Amino acid sequence: KETFNYTQTELDYIASSGDWGGCLEFIPGIVFDSFGPRVTCTISLIVTTMGFLLMWMATVFRIFFSSKNWLVCIFYFLTGFGPTFLVIPSMAVNCKNFDKKHLGKVLGLLNAIFGLSSVVIIALYEGLFVQGHFEDAENQKLGEFMIMLTVLSACIGICSVVMLQTVPEGSPYDEIEQSGEADMNKTNDIHNNTITVEHKNNKNINDRTALVQEKITKQIPQDMNCWQMMKTPQFYYVFLICMIIGGINISVVNNITIIGESAQIDVNPTTFTFIIPIFASIGRLFGGVIPDYIFQKWPVIPKSSILLFSGIVTCISQIVFIFFNGSLISLIFASVMVALAYGVLFVHIDIITINLFGLQYCGQNCGLVFLSNGFGLVLFQKLFALNYETYSPPGSHNCFGELCTQWFFVLTSSLSFCAVFLNFFLMKIERDLQL
Repeated sequence: KETFNYTQTELDYIASSGDWGGCLEFIPGIVFDSFGPRVTCTISLIVTTMGFLLMWMATVFRIFFSSKNWLVCIFYFLTGFGPTFLVIPSMAVNCKNFDKKHLGKVLGLLNAIFGLSSVVIIALYEGLFVQGHFEDAENQKLGEFMIMLTVLSACIGICSVVMLQTVPEGSPYDEIEQSGEADMNKTNDIHNNTITVEHKNNKNINDRTALVQEKITKQIPQDMNCWQMMKTPQFYYVFLICMIIGGINISVVNNITIIGESAQIDVNPTTFTFIIPIFASIGRLFGGVIPDYIFQKWPVIPKSSILLFSGIVTCISQIVFIFFNGSLISLIFASVMVALAYGVLFVHIDIITINLFGLQYCGQNCGLVFLSNGFGLVLFQKLFALNYETYSPPGSHNCFGELCTQWFFVLTSSLSFCAVFLNFFLMKIERDLQL
């Protein structure tokens, strides 16, 4: 904002463009399902490296790009869009390489690593490129930072092209998995045969017609592609819930330093840039491990029930922002809750999508559902900027006071409450299909 002298709306457009690029996982999902991980990772290598290289060029020609913020939006979009061609293969390959009972653990660990990477990058920026210029951002080494990101993205992209692959059939690992599954199936068959014999014996002894017929489980396709998924009501419930909860949390994360400044709280802005990724990673890790335990111990619980955590925590955090925005402790507490909800949601979206619609087309399905965050982001970023600039003094790009953000949080708290109700309807649909 200070480097290019952008308004809050222009800054929100740039931030949204990067996040929008990160939300378009549907495209790399189709590429992965069609061509495999190597082609997908090659695209990531090209697009991500080019995006950071163009961002470096923008820092060199600051005067030109200060009036061409739409070009910076395109560059930032590429830096967000490119990594999705690496995230989707990493997620899909690891989900297919491990047993489905470990689905939450795999997704939680992957997403936690994705989240912690931002903490590492922030620490590098603070230690090597800020050089004490905390108040005068225009003197920070932003160009050199972009060069570092360009080199890192190129190295990581090359490694992913070479190393990332599914475990081939017939490998030692695959044989171990198959032998374990065979033993388990054999045990289950013996157990089922024993139950069947006992049931027949009991039926012969007391052969009566049941007054109420036993419920028959409805046959649902194990694996749906994106077009089949879009014909189900569950998809639209998940899409709306994720659009509301994801859009609210991402917009708050993007504007957390502005929220602190408008509340006139004396705190280093980097405090929030460290707190949010750390707690988001904690949420992602436990958000994957805990559902595995719950679903294995109580398999009758609807899978979509795990979305309740993100919805309820988001609602509470927005209420805290409304009434206690001027307190540093309250602001940190609400930021931690947003980070937890934001982190958990990322994992739960993939878990629910795979459980409801299958693993075979998980790349395109998870990408399509995740697109909801992009729509929510655009909506709530625009609403935040509208509230902020409405109460800004004429001719000023900055706003101070509770009214700068208060009405935005009133709206988001109400909508997150509605998302919780939608979640209960989704749970009912899933429960009805199980009966």
